Formats: sequence, C-alpha cells, structure tokens
Amino acid sequence: MGKRHEPAILAGTGTLTLIDGLTFAISNASGDIGDGLDGLIADDTRHLSRLAVRVEGAPVRPLGATLLAPSSARFRGVVVPGRGYPDAPLEVDRRRRVAAGGLEDELVLYWWAESPSQVPVLVEVDADFLDIFEIRGLETGPPTMATQVRSEPTSDGIRFADDETGLSTVVRFAPAPESRGAGVARWSPHLRRGEPWRLRVTVTAENAAVSAAGRNVRPVARGGHGDVTVRSDPPDLARACRRSLADLDALALPDGLDANRRLVAAGIPWFVALFGRDSIIAGHQARAFLPEQMLDTLAALAARQGRVSGSGNEEEPGKILHEVRLTPRPWLGHGTAAGARPYYGSIDATPLFLILYGTALRWGASRPAIEELLPSARAALAWMRGPGDPDGDGLLEYRPTGSRSLTNQSWKDSENAVQFPDGRLTEGPIAMVEVQGYAYRARRELAEVLRHLGEDREAAALDAEAEALRGLIREQYWCAGADGEPGFFALALDGRKRRVSSIASNMGHLLWCDVPSDQEAAEVARHLAGPELASGWGLRTLSSRMAGFNPISYHVGSVWPHDTALACEGLRRFGLDEPALGLAGDLIEAMALFDHRLPELFGGHDREPGDAPVPYPTACRPQAWAAGVPLQLATMFLGLEPHVPDGRVALRPALPIGLSTLEVRGIPLPGGPLSVRVDREVGTQILEAPADLVVELRAAGSARGHA
Repeated sequence: MGKRHEPAILAGTGTLTLIDGLTFAISNASGDIGDGLDGLIADDTRHLSRLAVRVEGAPVRPLGATLLAPSSARFRGVVVPGRGYPDAPLEVDRRRRVAAGGLEDELVLYWWAESPSQVPVLVEVDADFLDIFEIRGLETGPPTMATQVRSEPTSDGIRFADDETGLSTVVRFAPAPESRGAGVARWSPHLRRGEPWRLRVTVTAENAAVSAAGRNVRPVARGGHGDVTVRSDPPDLARACRRSLADLDALALPDGLDANRRLVAAGIPWFVALFGRDSIIAGHQARAFLPEQMLDTLAALAARQGRVSGSGNEEEPGKILHEVRLTPRPWLGHGTAAGARPYYGSIDATPLFLILYGTALRWGASRPAIEELLPSARAALAWMRGPGDPDGDGLLEYRPTGSRSLTNQSWKDSENAVQFPDGRLTEGPIAMVEVQGYAYRARRELAEVLRHLGEDREAAALDAEAEALRGLIREQYWCAGADGEPGFFALALDGRKRRVSSIASNMGHLLWCDVPSDQEAAEVARHLAGPELASGWGLRTLSSRMAGFNPISYHVGSVWPHDTALACEGLRRFGLDEPALGLAGDLIEAMALFDHRLPELFGGHDREPGDAPVPYPTACRPQAWAAGVPLQLATMFLGLEPHVPDGRVALRPALPIGLSTLEVRGIPLPGGPLSVRVDREVGTQILEAPADLVVELRAAGSARGHA
C-alpha cells in the first residue's frame, strides 16, 4: 500500500476534520468554522468557535476540499462580487495546517478579470472555551463553572481569554488588519490579474495547565517492518484497509509518561483522549498490521493502573482506566480535571487488558516485554478476584459510586443501554454477560502466559478457575429456547441477580471468548444471523423484537461495526463460517457506502433494495475501533492465528460472497514477513513465510470443539 495516507477529495456542504495529536479542527467545505460542532479543539476545549472569511460581504462559495494529510487540507472556492461578470472573477485558495495547540491558514485571492478592483475582505473570529462535553450537549453531575470570555486587540490580531480557567487563544494576521472591531478584522486589498493577495492567519491555543514542551511531543514514529499491503477483488476491502491505517496514524497520540510509546485516541471529535477499552480493542484489531501497538497500549495502561481505592475517580488497585481527559472543568470522577488523574469507571477494560496480553505473546512479543508486564497482569487478576467482584459470587459487576460516575460501565455505557425486554431499565449492581466472557478468556490468556514463563502450577490453577467461571456463566445466563425458537444468553444480571433476558448483540462476544458449548453457539448464531439482530448492514445492538428497540439510538438498536466484527470472529472460532462471512460481507458493503471509512456507529434500520445505511448524527469518524474493523476482517478472512512461542502459524482462509481474492503481504512476525493470497477459484498460496515458523493450512469450517 505504500504510504498510509492517500488524499481524499470532499465536495459539497459536509464537514472536514484535521487532527494532530490532541488538537483538531472541524470546519465546513469552504474552511469556515462557526456552525454547531465546528471549532478548533485542543486538550478537550474549544479554543476557536468561529473563523469565517467574508469577501464583498458574502461567504466563499465552496468548489471542493482536499484532505492532503491528517493534519492539512486545501479548500477552493469562488466569489462573485456583484453583477456584470459572466464568470466568477475571484478565486479563493485556502490552505490549512493543524499543529499541536493551534492552526495556520494561508488565504490566497486570485483576481481573474481584466480590470482591477478593490475588494473588502473580512475575517470573523471568536472563542467560547467550551469543553468537548458542553459542545456535545452532555452533562454529568452538578453544574460546572461558567465561562467568562474577554477579548482584546493586539498589535497584529486579537486575543481571547478565560481568566477563570487560565485558557486563552491568540489570533494573529499577516498583514495586520487595516481595521478591527469586536472579533472582526478588515482589509481592502486592490486586486489585479496576475497579482495574488495573501493573508496568513495563525491561531495559538494557550493553556496554563499544559506546557508547550509537553504539547509539542510527537508520537514516536514506527518502522522496520514496512507497510503491510492489501489487495482485494473487488477493491473495497483493500481501500478500507488503506483508509484504516491512515486514520490510525491520524489518531496517534504521544504518551506523556514515555516518549517511546505510541498511543491511539478513541475517536474524533468526542474522544480525542486515551481510553482503556477502545485502545485495547483497536490493538487487537490491528495486530496483523501494527503488532507493536499491542505492547505500547499494554505498557501505557499498566503505567496508569489503579493503585488505591476510595479516591473519587473509581480507582481500585489493579484496575485499568476508562479514560484520561484534559478539560480544565470537572467531567467524570473527582480530581480528574486537566488530566491530573484518570477516571476508572470501566468494568471490562481490566479483563480486556489480560486478553491483549495473551494475544501479544502469541504474536511474538519478546520474553522480556512479557515479563515486564507480568506484575501488572497479576494485579489485574487480583482486581477481578477482589474489588471487581464485590459480593464474591464469581461475576464482575458495577454500580456508579458518585455523582460524576457513568451509570453503565461496560462498552454499552449510555444510560438506557441495559434494559429488560419490556423496556424497563435495570438497577445495579449489574453483571453484563460479555464482561463475564472477557473474564473467562482473560484467565485462559494469563494461564498461557504463565505456562510460557514456567509457572505451570499457577497456570493449572488458573485454568481450573476459568473453567468453573465458564460453567457459572452458562448456568446463570443461558435462556433455553421454546416453541422452536433458539436459546440465547441473557444480556445481564441485575442487582437482584435476575436475568435481564433481552436479546442483544452482547452474546456474540461470548463466542469470541470460547464460552458456549457448540450447541449453544449454534443457537446463538441463529439469533445473530436472524432478521431481528442482523439489519443487512451489520448486527443491531438490541433485537428489533425488544420494546426499547430504537434504530437511531446509541446502544439499543444501532449498528456498531466493531461489535459485529467481534461476533464474526467468535462465529469463526466455532466453525460457523456461513453466518460469520454473511455478517462480514454486510460490513464490507456498508463501508463502501461510507467511502471506505466506517463510522463509530450507524442506524439499525432494515436494509432495503437500493438503500444505504443511515448515519448516526454525532458518530465519531474516524474512530479507533471502527477504523480497526477492515484490518480485523482481513485477518479473520485469512483465519490467521500465529503461536510464535510454539513456532507455528495457522491459516484457515474463507472469503465472504462477493470477495473473489484477498492478498495480504508483509505481515510482520518474528523471523520475517508472512504474505498470503487467497483466491476463491485457485485456493490459498503462501507467498512468503518467516524462516523460523511452520505455516499450517487448515480447512475452512474447522473449529476447536467446545463441550
């Protein structure tokens, strides 16, 4: 695939987002900032709420915008000043670059008419210093501090300041304005054919709580393996993989605790921050393309692992964080403003941490790297055995602990995400079904690591503990089918240990964790492939038969691509290739209609002939675990499962209907790259393989066998 970014052309009235680390800008197709969610956001705060160019009193009419790189774009437009011109005589070329803590615009006006003209140019700027949650319209807990913004002229521009928070924004113009008012700068250039007029606008976001040196730290560059390349026929999956790698590059964050680590933000615009769950899932999805991301993620989360209890941010010893926010105003938890401390309100990040730990071992992480993380892994296990299971019944459960706590703390964390079939909301503590699956697989993964390190007795005890948990999950959550309907796993147990027997996508994650028996998995597959959960574009989060189903909700009927992809992986683990490949094929068709860039989520409406998926209004795009889906699917279609400590790599290729060929070259493994081509007609070819690993080609549809 060569370089990971390829220019994307956007035209019309949509928005365009540029990002560099923790700073990003959202504008319209002409480059103007000023409508609704637009802005320059740095460290979770909007430092510029308006940046609008007016020529002859009118906005620039956009011709198109080109995304040159994740942090730069070019906007082209025209202005027709009055009447008397057969064609637009004035062209506007605007180039923007976002850098850590600011942006720079270069505006060039080209006059194409023969006769010169004096044209008034006006730039409107403003700042409101709203944090990202206020922009989105979210509230949690008591009201936050009010924002009082003052503005003042400078020698070459305008400065905005919020004295309460120590935030400020400085806007500089070159040339300096001929005149200015409240948030307005004016020029009256004489335009002549062949003599472009240029204006440079530089915006600097200043935050007393964030040092310039810290803000300018760049994510460490990765290299040594070369890019993994993907080719497919039709080309949609390959194009989506290229887009995914570019987006993961765009979402890269430096680690303020270790400049040698490269992290990934959860998504633009709402989640430009380190999230535990999201970064772990994204690391898993990209494992065949960016294996170093697994160790970077594990090390960063281990460095921030919980140490104490009762500190107001849901921290507990061994617990893995939920998120780290830099907004100066309170959000989740107490004492977490300005990134002072993480918020730990996640019930699943800790077992997912252990799953990624075991995955990293199989994909070739070095023994020293694995040994260095072992104390954190043991601490995570201790949390699952202790604070994560407060009543000692063997199940992980959560309940909010304060006014600034998330009500729901699994991946479906909206307030109405956990509900009974009749739509009633649950009361905690809540034990989500997929979280128990994660806890089972986490124990299995850690046991494998312990055996690798020679701790056989501890590994055997942990395997026995895992098997007991698997039996408990199947006993507590399984709902037998009746009247010809297949059985299923309940969504959760509520605070009274009652089954929340809603039919939802969560049970697909149990297959990814190897929890069900083969018979139970087959019955679950009938639900996952059935019309109540399968929309035709992917899995609905909640069955359309449930009373609370809403296809344009956040978590009770929408489609989340990562959710579908994990279920597909799980189905393949049980040899249930037909439903797995069917759902995966639906995702590929959806990603093509989303210009090969899947959003965080989209509507769960029934697919109709000639129709397209319905966008969710505030979905992140790009979003880390949506960006990871094409990479995850390509890996799944190969059936690629290395076990480097055992010296082998297993392949079990299978392609969905509509995909004729898939070729993946340069998969980085110890000993050299792996390259594979799968052709529906010809079969599978191993193009190159690591010198020290045995490649085992297995038949599609084969499975592990689950009693």
